[in-house]
Amino acid sequence: MKVTRLLPLVILATLLLVLSACAPAAAPSPTPTAAPKSATVASTPTAAPPKPTAAPPTAAPAAPTPKPVSLKFGSSGVLAYSGVYIAIEKGFFKEQGIDLESVIFQSGTQTVAPLGAGQLDVAGMSLSAGLFAAVDRGIDMKVVADASQDTPNWSTSWVVLRKDLADSGKVKSMTDLKGMKVAIPSPQGYGRMTIGLTLAEAGLKPEDVELVILPHADQAPALANKAIVAGFTVEPFIARGVQEGFSVKWIPAYKFFGGRAQSAFIVFGPQLAKNKELGQRFMTAYLKGVRTYLDAFEKKIGRDEVIRILAKQTDVKDPKLYDVMEMNYIEPNGVPDKKSMDAMYKWFVDSGEYKGKLTFADFTDLSMVDYAAQQLGKR
Repeated sequence: MKVTRLLPLVILATLLLVLSACAPAAAPSPTPTAAPKSATVASTPTAAPPKPTAAPPTAAPAAPTPKPVSLKFGSSGVLAYSGVYIAIEKGFFKEQGIDLESVIFQSGTQTVAPLGAGQLDVAGMSLSAGLFAAVDRGIDMKVVADASQDTPNWSTSWVVLRKDLADSGKVKSMTDLKGMKVAIPSPQGYGRMTIGLTLAEAGLKPEDVELVILPHADQAPALANKAIVAGFTVEPFIARGVQEGFSVKWIPAYKFFGGRAQSAFIVFGPQLAKNKELGQRFMTAYLKGVRTYLDAFEKKIGRDEVIRILAKQTDVKDPKLYDVMEMNYIEPNGVPDKKSMDAMYKWFVDSGEYKGKLTFADFTDLSMVDYAAQQLGKR
């Protein structure tokens, strides 16, 4: 490269020598002052060229838009899954490239079979022997996040009693219900467990009362018509019964779990459980919904908008009910309450509801929700 740059100068110097040899002698002139070597390059001084400036940093490429995917979420449509419903309406799932369809069942336990069969991708449900049994059969379902917890002042799950029985003093404890009809929403799950623990505390066995399977929505008219004496139910049916004067809140579910009960979970089906990247996207959107929910009911930030969303997406359609009923608590980082989970597991084993050898550790994977909490900043 140096040769290429110097070649024009060499040719120029040669021509000058030839011309000077052929030209006639010039008149003598004063001897010039010696010029600096740089004069051979430039006859007049010039300003130094500006120092080159560093090229502006190249902007980081925008994060690629996640490949769109459609998923189905199954639940009983109750407030326990508010985080999911808010994330749907606020577009948080869309941000993650997820089109989430909500499918409603009469109870959460009814989602186990379609979740295992791939008809659902993700579900909201309470703990049940059916979930353990499905995993026992080799279906790869995973408990992946908290959905709802019952704590004092944050409880949507109660055993309710007919108001006329409470007012008359005819029923003072569960012992007084011997031989009477008590409703549970499904033969397994959180309600069945809570009633079982309530009976055990009173020295009764499940067969000492007549257990009636009634969905939450059907329990309200059954109480009003005096077809049942008590039942395990959730909001808004609790608030409606109190407002309309046919039932009273009697025994909170969290009583049997040290003041905090893990009432519902988010559970991934086989395909989503294996797809970590998609699971992380789902959880990122979900936790944004959870935190929007908590901001609304803890800090009163955006409360009216959140109530409009829940009135649309859940079975609590009357906005006035949100002023009188308790809301459920959702852990802001998506972490379930292990202490109550262990107590529930023990009840399933001790009661004979579950005879296998699995534990929660065998089908719990919190890595995806932990990833989402780190991305959003833990609270």
